[in-house]
Amino acid sequence: MIKAQTQLSILELQEQRIVQQRATQAGALNALLNRPASSPLARPEDLALMPFDYELDALIAIAAAHAPMLQRDRVMIDRSQLAVDSARKEYKPDFAVNGGYYYLGSMPSMYEFRFDVKVPLRRERRAAAVAEQLSALQAARSTYGASRLSLQGRLQEDYQMASTSARLATLYRETVLPQARLALESSMASYQTGAVDFLSVLTNFGSVLEYEMTYFDELTAFHLAVSRLGEMTGTTLVH
Repeated sequence: MIKAQTQLSILELQEQRIVQQRATQAGALNALLNRPASSPLARPEDLALMPFDYELDALIAIAAAHAPMLQRDRVMIDRSQLAVDSARKEYKPDFAVNGGYYYLGSMPSMYEFRFDVKVPLRRERRAAAVAEQLSALQAARSTYGASRLSLQGRLQEDYQMASTSARLATLYRETVLPQARLALESSMASYQTGAVDFLSVLTNFGSVLEYEMTYFDELTAFHLAVSRLGEMTGTTLVH
């Protein structure tokens, strides 16, 4: 009887932990939505294991084309390249042609034409400006390379997490949980006939709860990893 009471206390502690986690997550969601912490939240849809048949190389290719962080870095490279081209144009002479017409009433009209040439003389100053822009261009390219490598590492990490969690969730759903529920039903039938005690039933019931919690933990890890992959690739991977 004491062991049975201990098992019940453990189940109550697990329940309280889950209630606390739910309240914490609700507060975090309300903060993201800029709402009071006590605002009620609608019940979310039940988690489901979605098909995930992407290859890592395919995700890397998608990210290379659509990743927001890489697009940002490419824009910075293009901007720096334009600055280099503009600085190099300062080496060339600048030409300006102006013309004008003046109406003077009874007097003959006047016409004016002007041709200006601006010759760059201080070439060392212009060379320094070009070197500065080239340095900025190289820094932008280095940033892009570092971002691309960092992105690949994060993609690989979350890809492995999504793949592993999908396999584990499938194993729990199709093998572990059915076996645990069958063991619980068997122990309940045996308890009714007096073949086993109540502690055995309670232990099997606790195992089912534990496996269900682990199953949903793997589902959560899967969806979180897929969500991060979608953020990094700039696409929706599962529906």
